[in-house]
Amino acid sequence: MGFNYSRERTPHGQRPGGFGSRPQRNESTPVDKIKATSKDFLKWTPQERLQNAMELGCYLSQNLKTNQIRRVLETARRVHLSLKREGRGEFIDDVVKMRYLLAYAVGKETNRYKKDALKTLYDVLDPMLEVIMNNPTPENFEVFYDFLQAVVAYHKFYGGGD
Repeated sequence: MGFNYSRERTPHGQRPGGFGSRPQRNESTPVDKIKATSKDFLKWTPQERLQNAMELGCYLSQNLKTNQIRRVLETARRVHLSLKREGRGEFIDDVVKMRYLLAYAVGKETNRYKKDALKTLYDVLDPMLEVIMNNPTPENFEVFYDFLQAVVAYHKFYGGGD
């Protein structure tokens, strides 16, 4: 696994970088790479999606609580259930809503560390949601939703609170 954001070991028992180490100024972290490639998330392999969800979940677990993004998760869950029931449906309005809910969560946070974590999440998810807005297929939304669920799962795995 890449850069270690916590004292916890990765699922493979590794601690690359070691606790407390920071990347050099010119060196980018795995989270930086996730942000840089998130607009191409549909091209990620299943293994890349899993790895990226693990990295992001680990990073977010340090300063973010699930309830800080609960409204985004609820909206995504509602769209997912609607697509499962109806097969196809109009969900662009919900994607737009998720984008502004993420922006609002970042904007209202006053704690610097929590704000940084929320901004990182925004920087990853917003380009994904923009891609879905430009090509709103149930399949594209499912890839996004699976990634979001994996991030939340690994956030919890690495000790993130509710």
